[in-house]
Amino acid sequence: MTLKNGRGTTGRVMPSLTGRIVLVTGGARGIGRSVTETLSAAGAEVIIHFNTSRKEAMRLQSSLKSARKNHVVEANLSETGGIEKLAEEVAGITDSLDGLVNNAGIYAGPALEDTRFGEWDSVLNTNLRSQIFLIKMLAANLRKASGSVVNISSIMGVSASPGAYAYQASKSALVHLTRGLALELAPHVRVNCVAPGFIRTDINREGWKDVSFSRTVIESTPLRRWGETVDIAGTVRFLLSGDASFITGQTILVDGGKSLVG
Repeated sequence: MTLKNGRGTTGRVMPSLTGRIVLVTGGARGIGRSVTETLSAAGAEVIIHFNTSRKEAMRLQSSLKSARKNHVVEANLSETGGIEKLAEEVAGITDSLDGLVNNAGIYAGPALEDTRFGEWDSVLNTNLRSQIFLIKMLAANLRKASGSVVNISSIMGVSASPGAYAYQASKSALVHLTRGLALELAPHVRVNCVAPGFIRTDINREGWKDVSFSRTVIESTPLRRWGETVDIAGTVRFLLSGDASFITGQTILVDGGKSLVG
């Protein structure tokens, strides 16, 4: 499932994750689903976290290469109890965690005058608080496996735009958090970050289905296309693999060059 110019496949062998156990939060839909499928295809045993997408999670589990070895866990990561529940269930599955992909997140895009307390708290709790506390609660498991963390940020975490301030704040904080955690958890655990650009997912279907907006995105992206979820999944797979064993504290922009031109 390696890509050739983001379109077809090549004969290159992707890094193997055989025998490794990886937790993917928000792993049933969108980017998370593609990450789950990619890691499973590379041989990993995946713990698929979901909040509301039960049907999608169960279908995904049954479709994976080694379905019997994968797990599905439900938890609301905007709540303290949900974070604790997920960490406890993961610890019950394994005491040695090879990978944690902090992908779960929500988006809200109001202008400043429409920003509300509850919405702000929900976005920050899901997109930022859950990440740091999951890493804290699973740190011993990750250290035992000499594991790796991949945080999913966004191009909006490195390039400012009007509106969506809670989302921008959470994603930019995640970039900085990655650097600090990489220092604290070294040398046993690597921590990196992936910042997607404009990716075609269900959550932003209105954007890429809008002909005018879609054309604007394409024309302002040097590689002249929207990203696909597999573009992100391939980068995550690389960062979790031994091929990235000397990489930590980095944020990789997977945006087709969009951040280069604003």
